[in-house]
Amino acid sequence: MVADIRALSDRSEVRKRLVRRALAPRSLFEGTGGRVYSGIIDAYHGETGLPMDAAATSALDRAWGELLHTEPPPEYADGRLYDKRQPLALRELAAHKLFGRLDAVRPDEVVVCPYSSTVLLEEAVATLARPGGVIVCPEGFYKSAAIHIQKSGLRIVTCPATPDDRFAIDPRALAECLDRYRRSGELCGVALTLPGNPVVARYSREQLLEVARVLAAAGTRVICDMAFDQMVAEHLPIAALEVTTDAGPVRLYDRVLTITGNSKGYNAFGPCKIGAACTGDSEWLDLIRSRLTVAFQRETTHLARAVIEHTPESYFEHNRKIMREQLVRSLELIDGIERRQGRKALRPLGRAEGMFLTVVFDEPMLDAAGIHSGAVLEDLLLIAAGVDSVALDRTGSPRRGVRLNVLAPRKAPRQESRALTDELFDRLERFVERLTGGLTYPAALAEYDLAEVDSVVLP
Repeated sequence: MVADIRALSDRSEVRKRLVRRALAPRSLFEGTGGRVYSGIIDAYHGETGLPMDAAATSALDRAWGELLHTEPPPEYADGRLYDKRQPLALRELAAHKLFGRLDAVRPDEVVVCPYSSTVLLEEAVATLARPGGVIVCPEGFYKSAAIHIQKSGLRIVTCPATPDDRFAIDPRALAECLDRYRRSGELCGVALTLPGNPVVARYSREQLLEVARVLAAAGTRVICDMAFDQMVAEHLPIAALEVTTDAGPVRLYDRVLTITGNSKGYNAFGPCKIGAACTGDSEWLDLIRSRLTVAFQRETTHLARAVIEHTPESYFEHNRKIMREQLVRSLELIDGIERRQGRKALRPLGRAEGMFLTVVFDEPMLDAAGIHSGAVLEDLLLIAAGVDSVALDRTGSPRRGVRLNVLAPRKAPRQESRALTDELFDRLERFVERLTGGLTYPAALAEYDLAEVDSVVLP
């Protein structure tokens, strides 16, 4: 178990700012074969770097024009479609498009919020919170989940993923964890990240049913962050399953709150973004709805509606193709490193889908360099290779590895470029060469007069 995940996340953010300031005067980093690169590669961020669909962009232009220069359509005045609390227009679109992989979700089973699905995550967690309570999260969750979950006073407890490179939810470990905290009276709920961030794991239907049976038997509410749904070709939502228990059939849809938005899949931005959640548990939905007190502006509803309504399925298919190509290229580069170095210095986890690649490093190599945790690996990668990444311990995992955005690495915001992928892995190969040649964490710190990452004091 990784302890104090909120503190790890906060410390990581503070440390990155300190290191960037220390590196700024001479931001040159080695590649292989004598190559020298300038600037830090940001493989930490979560942007896709992909444009919105052309038809959605045209519809958005028209919507802006209607708001700024002409007149909106007559339905703009419809008090239900454009309701300030829960606009029906967006609930209908969420039910049919954002939750299209679930079975016939009804608009009255959906709540929406302006700007971000993170708002819904925080409010959903708040409905579960009680003093001394815990939320169980399988190893490998969203890098900032701890910030949003522990905001309500809950503690995150992680349960181990499968020990192999699948990095999937382990039903037995999950059952043991849930049973332990249920018996102690501390269990408040479960938080899942499916289809996966940082790692997209591969599940057969039977494997997912095994997880569903564990959740049903625990009798607790489940929050599922499904924001990356459209990045995976054949994702089966956990809420779509039904299992048989001693008490009879259990429809997971009645236990699970599924949360998503139009940010990642649709590449919406700013005033065009919304969050949405659905469940068959009407009592829970009412509680969440009562907490969503920030009103929708009609303009927000109009803009978000334009994006969702006019984005075709072919857009998601096209983007998934780009993601697969980037991941295949990244895996080819890792294979090349293995051939040249004569060992598996880097090892990918999970399946080749989505926008991230998560890699663990050769453990004896890390031991020799004094890299005892994911946080130290993240720190040394930034200092010695100029690669900004996400340590796996921020995702509840003790594995010494990092998450890399290989879809859209960048050197500055809005300058995402898939062309940086080769440079990214060339820097990583040189990093491996330097570790093999004797580079240690203390030596890299001394070069910049930096203290260890563990010494960072939070404000």
